[in-house]
Order: sequence, then structure tokens, then C-alpha cells
Amino acid sequence: MLAEKYIGKITEELESRRQALTAMSRTIWENPELGHQEFKASKLLTDMLSENGFTVERNLLGMETAFSAVKKSGKPGPVIAYVAEYDALPKIGHACGHNLFCCSAVGGAITLSKIQEELGGEVRVIGAPAEEGTVSNYGTKAVMVNEGIFSDVDCVFTAHGEGETVIERNLVAATTVKLHFHGYGVHAGGDPVLGKNALTAGMLCMSNMNAIRQQNRPCDVISGIVTDGGLVSNTIPDSCGLEFSLRSDTSPHLDRVVQNLRNCAEAACLVTGCTYDWEVVPNPMKDTKSNHQMGLVLAQYLDSIGESYTQTDSRNFAWDVGDITYACPTLGSYFKMGPSDIACHTEPFCKAAGSQQGFDGMMLAAKGLTVVACEYLLNEDFRKAAWKEFEETRK
Repeated sequence: MLAEKYIGKITEELESRRQALTAMSRTIWENPELGHQEFKASKLLTDMLSENGFTVERNLLGMETAFSAVKKSGKPGPVIAYVAEYDALPKIGHACGHNLFCCSAVGGAITLSKIQEELGGEVRVIGAPAEEGTVSNYGTKAVMVNEGIFSDVDCVFTAHGEGETVIERNLVAATTVKLHFHGYGVHAGGDPVLGKNALTAGMLCMSNMNAIRQQNRPCDVISGIVTDGGLVSNTIPDSCGLEFSLRSDTSPHLDRVVQNLRNCAEAACLVTGCTYDWEVVPNPMKDTKSNHQMGLVLAQYLDSIGESYTQTDSRNFAWDVGDITYACPTLGSYFKMGPSDIACHTEPFCKAAGSQQGFDGMMLAAKGLTVVACEYLLNEDFRKAAWKEFEETRK
């Protein structure tokens, strides 16, 4: 690993910033903000970047809390981007640990910029709000990819929290679909024959989806709820709302699941005489697959410091980083920041995100990803291998 001679410098630089990064992370943790409302977090992050020589563009793509921060070395070289997310969850705050790893992105980028003064290239931090699916316009990384934010980027680094360190985690493609069935309401005891029961249509749609589960792939995950089932029991419901969360291992496989749902809705309407409206929530998430070549370098670093890890695994989570993995080589790793049995989106996870163990995980992520970024700057063969893998698996 050519970056080995820079590990000491990376470690020293980041440790000199530990107190400031920890204080910023703790402040964000103490002031949780929902998606597109992360005004305090966005200001803290961009202020630190600006103070360290980055040119900051706020209100990126018209999103008030999104930003881009750039620092150029003045010498030719790769463009390396860190991605930060900093939104919280309703009621339980930073139970996904975003307060930690937005700060590791900023700390890593500042540290890499010092090395790029010698080695060349450009470093960026892309601030992406609203990762959590708790607001209607979440999944902003997909928007950024579609708008060309990553079109000239050579590679991307980002991190998430976990009860163990996982270098490469394969995640699924996901989307949300909302359906609203329209019927004709009449008194249930008077002239029911004249009615068209929208609730029955909704229940048939759900039943139809259950009936074809045998034809689903093992990786297909389908979960649905009733959002509107009528108002009173003595009137045939003239409306019914459903919402489905759909997941599959790849975007083409997810498209098949979405089409199955549409077929089930149309069949339900054929039986009941109802009609339906259909809405696929914007910014469906593509499947996430971290670059293995980049992951191998991170493994070398973790081995060198005696840190335990899992090289690769798969989960049915979805992450809008997946869209970035279709744009350029990307390493999105999970770093241990709490007890091994903690589960994401829970109060214990939130507590860990504000703990010393959480802050240590933040620093480990900053160091590890920046070592890989440094290797990318130094090693042309590594760059070629990362891009070869990307072109073979993601284009």
C-alpha cells in the first residue's frame, strides 16, 4: 500500500482535530433536525469547511440545507468526494448516527486537502440532506446524481454507523408506492348493490400481492399499510388508500415487483368496478454495491491497526448512496460506533451516537476512508482497477 507512508500524517492531522470534530458532532446530536430542516447542522459543517480553505456553495440545486464544498490543490489529479448526511429521525433523534459520519466526512476531507497540496487533485464534500424516508422529498443523492453533481468525480467515500465494522455492504433497491382506490359510497343496509366498495378493492389488491408471493424472488420485500379505509361502518367506503414499501436486490428486479403491484391493483378494480390513482414516490433508491478494490485497501489499513471487521455482507436496507455507486467508484462502509447488538433507528442507537464509542467510530471512519483516498491519489494501478470493476459491474 503506497499510502502507508502517509498514515502517520493522516492520523496526526485528524487527532489534532478530534476535539473540534467531537464538539461539532455532539452539537448536531443534541439538536436533531429532520430532512430539509438541517439548518444548524449544515451551517456547522460548512463553516468548518470554509474556515479550512474550502469554497462553499450553499443551497445546492435549490435545496436549502444541501451544499458543495471544494478545495483545489492547483495541481492536476483526481477529484475525490466525501458525502455527508446529517438529518435525524422524528422523536428519537440521531438514531442512525448521521451526526457522527457527517463530521468524519468533513474531517477526512480537510485532512486529505493537506495531502493534496503535495500530491495534486481536488477534494469535495457534498452535503446531502434528507436521507431518511420520513419526509416526502427524501433520497436527495439520487437527485444530485441525475443533476450531474458527480459527473466529473473520480471516486466517492461515505460512512454509516453499526455495531460492527463492515467494509462492503450490499444493499437493495427500494421505492414507495401510494395507491388510492375510488368507489361509490351508499348506505350499507339500504342499497348496497348500487355501491362500489373501495375498501374491498384495497383489500383485494393486498390479497393479490400475497397470492403471488410464491413467484417473488427471495430478495423481494413487500410491506403495505392501509392509510384510508373509510369513515363509518354503515356506509360502503368510497375511498381506500394503501402505501407499499417495495424492495429487491437490483433496480430491474424492483421494476418487476412494481409492475406486479400495478397488476394486482388493476385486477382488484376489475372485480369491484372501482378505479385507482397511482403514485411512485420520487427518487427511488438503486441498489448499493461498494467498490471491492477500494474495500480491499481499507481492509489493509484496518489490519495494520488491529481493528476487526467483516469484509462484506448483504442486508435488505436501502440507502440512496446506491445511486452514487452507479455514477463512479464508491466506498460506503459501516463503522463500529456502539455495542454489537444495537439496531438502527432505536433509542439505544441514538444513545450510542452521542457516546465516546460513537465519537471513536467517527474518527476511525475519517482515518480509514482518508487512507483509501490517499492510496487513490498515489496509485495509478489501483485507480485503474477500481474503475475496471466499476465499469464491469455498475454501468
